[in-house]
Amino acid sequence: MTESIELAVIGAGPAGLAAAGQAAELGLSVTLIDTFALPGGQYYKQTPPELGETAPPDASARELLAGVDQEGVRLLSGTSVWGIFPENDAYTLCLYGPPATPRRLQAQTVILAPGAYDRPAPFPGWTLPGVMTAGAAMAMVKHQHVLPGRRILLSGTGPLQLVLAQRLIDAGADVVGVLDTSSFPWSGWRHAGAVWGQWARLREGWDAFRAMLGAGVSIRWGHCVLSAEGEGRVEQALIGPAPGQDGGSGRTASSKETLSVDAICLGHGFVPAVQLSRLAGCEHRYQPVQRSYVPVRNGELQTTLAGLYVAGDGAGIGGKDVAQCEGRLAALGAARKLGREVDAGKVSDVQQALNRQRRFAAVLDALFPTSAHLVDLLTDDTVLCRCEEITVGQIRRVIKEGATTVSAIRMLTRTGMGRCQGRMCGIWVAELLARELNQPVEAAGQSTPRPPIVPVPLGGLVGEAS
Repeated sequence: MTESIELAVIGAGPAGLAAAGQAAELGLSVTLIDTFALPGGQYYKQTPPELGETAPPDASARELLAGVDQEGVRLLSGTSVWGIFPENDAYTLCLYGPPATPRRLQAQTVILAPGAYDRPAPFPGWTLPGVMTAGAAMAMVKHQHVLPGRRILLSGTGPLQLVLAQRLIDAGADVVGVLDTSSFPWSGWRHAGAVWGQWARLREGWDAFRAMLGAGVSIRWGHCVLSAEGEGRVEQALIGPAPGQDGGSGRTASSKETLSVDAICLGHGFVPAVQLSRLAGCEHRYQPVQRSYVPVRNGELQTTLAGLYVAGDGAGIGGKDVAQCEGRLAALGAARKLGREVDAGKVSDVQQALNRQRRFAAVLDALFPTSAHLVDLLTDDTVLCRCEEITVGQIRRVIKEGATTVSAIRMLTRTGMGRCQGRMCGIWVAELLARELNQPVEAAGQSTPRPPIVPVPLGGLVGEAS
């Protein structure tokens, strides 16, 4: 049986919480759906009660979470949306969750707030236990109170590495170094206007940097992990100038160094989670600065499909402040779509706040760009598709045989046909194609998403069919 609703908000992170709260204030009936047991998303992730008492969320988090308790907001926790299908000027959502959760919803309007996931960064040895994303390491130390290792190396780009380093140092880890693929941000002073007023974020970065100095942890600009080795788990990391630095060589023996480690945390930015927006049929475009695909949106954040909005990092990486502004703006647009009266001044205020936060996000993109050269680290023996265990050499072979798109490689090798449906390997297949064929990344296209877009037990699908 399909339940009809007015507005569905998918994702209870900063964007989704802000959207649900704003929509409820306008009198809309909101169904907020999230995969986690507790709202907050990755940024405001709440520690499960069984892991003990933790510090309460900050003031902004408490304000957002309070919006969930408003009249008119129904929260479906621990629930995955595995399908979204336009149907009769509405959207059919297929759900999997606790027994009491509806199997289907038909929403007049939908706000997608799926967030983003850590950008994978393959290199020889990246599949060894102990090599993980910065997001995974942060979740372990912050929410599970577990260190990912004792001698930890951070490699990636951007200020979030500093925050993670501080967390690890405070928890008692030996951070052996922080590697950043970017050059030292000498041009930061040029962006003083966009940075002005971002005192809380600047203070967070300064506190993290000071903690690193106090622990004797240095930053090596223009460097990254070249390879990792170990028996059963990572034990050594070979580091050196990142590809594209030092004239693109960066691989001479004299410039390399081997470090003893038991964990490597990779923080190469994030990738927008566009699986739902692509499954729905929204138009997407390639964003070269962040090297990822994003949905096409209008000024109210509506996609190319009427009544379907995307807010937050699922439409381009901007951080929590951009996400919150976009969540509110999308809610105002959805309310207008549903025939509610929306104050033009309110819309203007939110748009102005959003523009300020976007300017700051653009500064970070300029100072800490996503490297276009990490693909140079891949050897033929490097496993690129972890789900299907497909190597770079296998992919290069089918490229030489005539494959020119991500979809063609998928059909010929099964790359991207595992549990993650290409989330981990898809962007790197496109990068590899671009390098091997000397073509733009976007020329490789994208593989077509298939429902269910998240793993669902067969019993859940059987229940849906019945």
